Amino acid sequence: MKKLLLFLTLSITASNFCMSQEWLTSFEAAKRIALVQNKFLFMIWEDAAAIPYPVIMSDENGNEVLISNLFDYDQINGIIWDYFVPVKVNESLYADLYDQIKGSRSRSYVAQFEDDNIKIMDANGNIVNTSMSPEAYFNLSKFVSKYALNTSFLNAELKNYLLQKDFGTAYRLASKYMDYAILVDKTVRPDIINLAEIYLDEADKFLLDDSATNKTTFEQKSSMLRLSKYLLLNRPNKVLRQLKKFKPSEIDDANQSLLSYLYHTSYQLKKDEGNAELWKAKVSEVDLRKSQLITNIHL
Repeated sequence: MKKLLLFLTLSITASNFCMSQEWLTSFEAAKRIALVQNKFLFMIWEDAAAIPYPVIMSDENGNEVLISNLFDYDQINGIIWDYFVPVKVNESLYADLYDQIKGSRSRSYVAQFEDDNIKIMDANGNIVNTSMSPEAYFNLSKFVSKYALNTSFLNAELKNYLLQKDFGTAYRLASKYMDYAILVDKTVRPDIINLAEIYLDEADKFLLDDSATNKTTFEQKSSMLRLSKYLLLNRPNKVLRQLKKFKPSEIDDANQSLLSYLYHTSYQLKKDEGNAELWKAKVSEVDLRKSQLITNIHL
C-alpha cells in the first residue's frame, strides 16, 4: 500500500511541477547537500547524461508511459529533486574516485561504478543500488519508490564519520546501517546490508594500522556485527554455526552483550523459545527491541 501511494504521489507531483531545476555538477557539493537534507544522491556520469536516457513512468492511473529522455522533462526533474540530490559527475573525477575503491570493493560494485547507468549513493559517495543496474527503459517510478529513503536515522553517524574517519566512526556507521536495514523494505534490505559491510571493511582496515591495546576486543566486535546480516536475511542457523568459532572464555566482557543478542535473536528466529530465554537476561533493552523487530519482519 505504501508503494502504491508513493506511485500516486509521484504522478501528482509530476503533473503539477512546472519549474526546471538544473542538476548539480559538483560532487562534493552534492554530498554535503545530501547530508543536510537527509537524502541519497542520484548520480550519473556527465558524458552519459549527454545522450538520451529513455525511461518509463507510471501515470495517475497506473499506466506505464514512455519518456524519451529523462533529462528533457522538468516534471521528472521535480520528482528526482523531491527525493534525491541529483548530480552529473564530470569524467575528470573518474580516476580519483576509482582509486578510492580499487581493491576494496566487489567486482559487481566496480562494474556498477563504471557503468553509464543511474547510481544511488549515500552522502559519502558509496553506491547503494548494487543489486539493481537501471538501464534504459527501466521504470523510474518504481526505482524512485524503492530508493527514495530518508536518511535522518543515519545522520549523526554520517557526520561523525565525515569529520573523522577511524575504526570507531566507521564501525558505528556500519552498525547504524545494519539497524537501518531492519526498517527499510525487504527489496532494498540487501543493498543496505552491503553498504554496512563496506563501512565494516573500512573499520577493519583502520584496525590493521591501530596499535590500541584493546585491538582484540574491536576485532571480536567487528566479526560479530558481520553476523547481524544473517539475522536480517533470516539465516539463524548460519549465525549459530559461526558463533561456535568463538570460545566463551575468550570473549571480552565488552562484547558479551552483542554475543548474547546474536544468540537470543537466532533462537527467536528459529522459534526456539527455551534457548532464546536462556540468553534474554544478558541482552540490553535496546537490543531486545531490535531482536523483536527482526523477528517481526520475518513473520
